[in-house]
Amino acid sequence: MNFGTIFDLPLAIWPDKEAIIYGDTRLTYGELERRTNRVANGLRGLGIGEGDHVAVLVKNDHRFVECILGALRTGATATPATTRAHLKTLAHIMSDSGAKVLFCSADFAEEAPRLAAEVDGLDHVFVMDEEAEGTRLYDPWLDEQSDAREIAEKRPDDLAFISYTSGSTGKPKGVLLTHAGVDWMARNLRRAMLYGPDERCLLAVPMFHANGMYGGLFSMLECGGSVVILHDVDPAAMIRAIAHEGCTYTTGVPAMYKMMLREEEVLAENDCSSLRFVICGSSEVPEDLLAEFTNRMAPMLEAYGLTECGFVCNNPRWGVTKQGTTGLPYPGVELRIVDPADPSRDLPVGEMGELLVRAPGNLVGYHNLPEVTAERLLADGWFRTQDIVRSDEQGYIEVVGRIDDRISCAGESIYPKEVENVLMEHPNVADVAVVPMPDDTKGEVPVAYVVEKKRGWTGAEELRQYFFEHGAAYMHPRRVFILEKMPLTGAKKVDRTALKAMAAEALAAE
Repeated sequence: MNFGTIFDLPLAIWPDKEAIIYGDTRLTYGELERRTNRVANGLRGLGIGEGDHVAVLVKNDHRFVECILGALRTGATATPATTRAHLKTLAHIMSDSGAKVLFCSADFAEEAPRLAAEVDGLDHVFVMDEEAEGTRLYDPWLDEQSDAREIAEKRPDDLAFISYTSGSTGKPKGVLLTHAGVDWMARNLRRAMLYGPDERCLLAVPMFHANGMYGGLFSMLECGGSVVILHDVDPAAMIRAIAHEGCTYTTGVPAMYKMMLREEEVLAENDCSSLRFVICGSSEVPEDLLAEFTNRMAPMLEAYGLTECGFVCNNPRWGVTKQGTTGLPYPGVELRIVDPADPSRDLPVGEMGELLVRAPGNLVGYHNLPEVTAERLLADGWFRTQDIVRSDEQGYIEVVGRIDDRISCAGESIYPKEVENVLMEHPNVADVAVVPMPDDTKGEVPVAYVVEKKRGWTGAEELRQYFFEHGAAYMHPRRVFILEKMPLTGAKKVDRTALKAMAAEALAAE
């Protein structure tokens, strides 16, 4: 087994079928095979093989695929590095993973020389499309290599990826994933969603992220579909790509879909009827967004996944979907909802608790972090997600928030999504995020940051009163702040850390 051969079946059946479309570049499965083999042979020429590590810092680009899979074909492990991190974070990832080779897109032409100079053991750095001191140009190097196929044999439990978490609570942690694990993630999602070779996935979310890799890229390549790649999230470009390329689905995050719905003129000018459905995950999905997108564009299927396990739950493509839930567990996935203070105690249906996951795609540990591994990965294979959820009688899962997001207000537990869902029902609210603010009397209180649909039409006090009329009084946001736009992380999630800092600044100013 070697995950680097994930597209072998469509390669054998449809070698001339388009696999990847990126701007003017249109690669068939046969061309992707030859380019992937060139990467593998080039790495072998550098002495890379079993026991070595290759990092790929490539913002959405067709070459991301050949670099990742080519590295795996040599027997090395790979890191799809975050493309939104600060230089210090990138240096940590390179150093912690022990990377000997780094592939960079031109977006990192400034950082690449510094990483080459500062990270011990990083012997070879390649940059795409732009020359940078102390590095090599990627494409000329690739053109020099043989496209002969040679695949290193791997056992199912051999490591394939060290994928790093976002690091929102500190330095990013390296998640150890096996060849069998990532293979299961891609194939299981494809089977559950009934993808076929007629699918065309629009991929605008970051390709290094689990959402993009398993929800779009690798599941498409495994079944013979086509992937239309955009360099970054651009809502107008996404709409045009759907219309021009006949994309049948896309995967993304709530912020991305909200921006698409605001492109009224572009939507009116483009026929997006090819879109059969979209997958939405990576953060809590507002119920009004689900309803509006489904009514205006295509069915939105809320999903839940994480770096450590891949996709875990999904509302089914065919069958009963339930708004406000992340759906049912994928085949082969076991779930438990437990008391966060005592993970051995399962909670009854309907009660909020921490979600535990046991699945073939689970991580085998955190790199160089045995204490964290022992805390999060239990002896019997259950992984502690630190996400707070509840289920209904049919097993549909609703994600309420993170353990760290819990607001302890005078002894009451408040989760941001509970407050956000109420405010999102206001006719002039386009987006909302709730975070805690310190309070001398109650410990913490919820405050809300709101983006209006029509700027200047809604006041903060009006929104507070709206909540009193439609929500539980003890949960009401003590302050409401109006923003022009919501701060986002590199993975296009709401940046709650930034909002907490803004709340602290507002408190200090008072």
